[in-house]
Amino acid sequence: MRFEDANEMLKPGYQPFESGYQKLEDGKWVIAALTRMVGCRAKMVHWWFGWLGDIAWYRLWHPTDHVSSGWEGRVNGNYIGASHLVEEHLGGRDTPIERLRVSFHEPSETFDAAKYKAANAFAVCARPGLLDAPINLGRMCHFVRDTDYGCEMRSRFWLGDIAHRDPTVTIPEAVIREKRKENLTPDFNRRLHQHAVEEMGYLADILPTLYKRVTLDNTF
Repeated sequence: MRFEDANEMLKPGYQPFESGYQKLEDGKWVIAALTRMVGCRAKMVHWWFGWLGDIAWYRLWHPTDHVSSGWEGRVNGNYIGASHLVEEHLGGRDTPIERLRVSFHEPSETFDAAKYKAANAFAVCARPGLLDAPINLGRMCHFVRDTDYGCEMRSRFWLGDIAHRDPTVTIPEAVIREKRKENLTPDFNRRLHQHAVEEMGYLADILPTLYKRVTLDNTF
């Protein structure tokens, strides 16, 4: 599923591709992960992104892969419009450290606003990019639906739509192709899928107890 088809996620049920990584014919990639989070709720995932702080907190999310964590522009826990500045391994400590900037934005930049509201779901949406250069590598979304057992998270990374963080700057197509080849290798996408599955599994384990302990909200 391409980013342009993101509204398909708002429909009941599932898409044919819910977990794995695929290269598209134009050189872009889509990475998907499905995490069933027993005892969690969408409100807890929302709280997590507003509460998450430095490396002591970040390691709760993935004890081995996560190296450093900082925020730029987050005010009073509002992560929309803020950027998470991270260093992390993807797929184990023997892999390179990736230095990334994850810039969060309103779900209406990913989904049709009216359809998103009608879906009665919740999504964390962002543009992942390089920390050391003003380059975005694509789009990402963690789409969460409450269930009778808790909630489920359907993560998507649409990578290869490479753009300058300054929307007035156009990157030549030849440079975009080179950046895709340089940054979005099959091994990188395999490791990203592994990392996404692992870190959301860790989050599913810790989040219900952590949320209740910090917020004192025991409602389900």
